[in-house]
Amino acid sequence: MSRPLVSVLMLAWEHGPYIRQAIESVLAQQSPYPYELLIGEDASTDDTLAVCEEYQTRFPAVVKVMATPENLGMHRNFARLWESAEGEYVAFCEGDDYWCDTAKITRQVEFLRSHSDCTLCGTFTDKVAEDAAGHWVPAGEVRPKAIKQKYSFEELVTGYHFHFSSVMLRKDSLHFPAWFSSVYCVDRPLYLLAAVKGFAGLLPDVMSVYRLHGGGNWSSISMERKAQRSTELFLTMRDYFDEKYRRLFEQTLAAILWSYMSEDLHRGQRRPARKAFWQSLRLSTSTILGANPLQFLKVLILLYAPGASSRLPRQSHD
Repeated sequence: MSRPLVSVLMLAWEHGPYIRQAIESVLAQQSPYPYELLIGEDASTDDTLAVCEEYQTRFPAVVKVMATPENLGMHRNFARLWESAEGEYVAFCEGDDYWCDTAKITRQVEFLRSHSDCTLCGTFTDKVAEDAAGHWVPAGEVRPKAIKQKYSFEELVTGYHFHFSSVMLRKDSLHFPAWFSSVYCVDRPLYLLAAVKGFAGLLPDVMSVYRLHGGGNWSSISMERKAQRSTELFLTMRDYFDEKYRRLFEQTLAAILWSYMSEDLHRGQRRPARKAFWQSLRLSTSTILGANPLQFLKVLILLYAPGASSRLPRQSHD
């Protein structure tokens, strides 16, 4: 096999029920461009490794499994895949997600080749969730709110436009700072580290599927923990990137914390809601007070008057 033009990185841990579909969705790609699938199997206790090795045996020219006797964690697992990737372009598909367009690799490579000012390219992503009967049903979509061909660094700071499974980027556009391995996620900082050197392009079609399930790392943690992790991430990025973006990171984090506060209130969790409220206010008083002063007063009543029956409208933020 010739040197791959594209490396597909697949993080796999406890993905036994899902990973077969993930692998097959990558192998189903109909592309003139050679690609490799690197699977980082991180010491799962289910049959994830056995399934991965089955495909490596069947497709040795494409599938390469990197196993470990001890759990490395997401960042170390990602790092070894990245270091092993031979492609000029890198795409991603975690073991519990999958691709749904057999031309994904081809279309993204051709987009990046024809748009030299773009360092990454994303698509729309469908979300699915398991219902009571065990069927996977539609649960929304990950897509930019404003649809256009290219997005700036600033726009990527303020919104989560692309799911990880949808993205392809130029490998040489990335330099990883020391803090990258200490933040809770890979995707959002990865996009910004690439986009600070160019634009993010969009192919406005659904090409991947994000599976929501109880075993997912993010969906299984509390709003309070999400607030803590988001704060650590955004303040780290604020201090790393150019000073001119500092206020933008703070305003975005304030809006995210406000959304977590709203969710906590709806669940009756006033203690973490109060904490998120004051953190949000300290970060960006103008963003919180200026958006809707009446809602601000209403929130104060709900936070400190447990008997209040008013309903707080949800504020959505990516």
